[in-house]
Amino acid sequence: MKKGHTHEVLVNIFGNDYRITSEDIDEERIKKIAEIVDKKMRDIHREFPLPSTTKIAVLACLNLVDEFLQKEEHLNKRISELEQRINSLILRIDEVVT
Repeated sequence: MKKGHTHEVLVNIFGNDYRITSEDIDEERIKKIAEIVDKKMRDIHREFPLPSTTKIAVLACLNLVDEFLQKEEHLNKRISELEQRINSLILRIDEVVT
């Protein structure tokens, strides 16, 4: 299998540079993700000034996953509400048509 050209993006997270390489990379998306991770780590460090960068990274990861799960639950609840509403509308249309 022939490989394509490898792209590279340099990001800085919590004072450390990381070189992200991939054949299929969305540079703007990688930079945006790095900014979110950097901000979360800095927020946690400001609130809990831990000496360990690893612990700050783990807390940042836990917080980001928690935020993701909350948004996913909210989205799933909203989808369920919309499905119920659509089903109700279909029933009402069926009643009118028949």
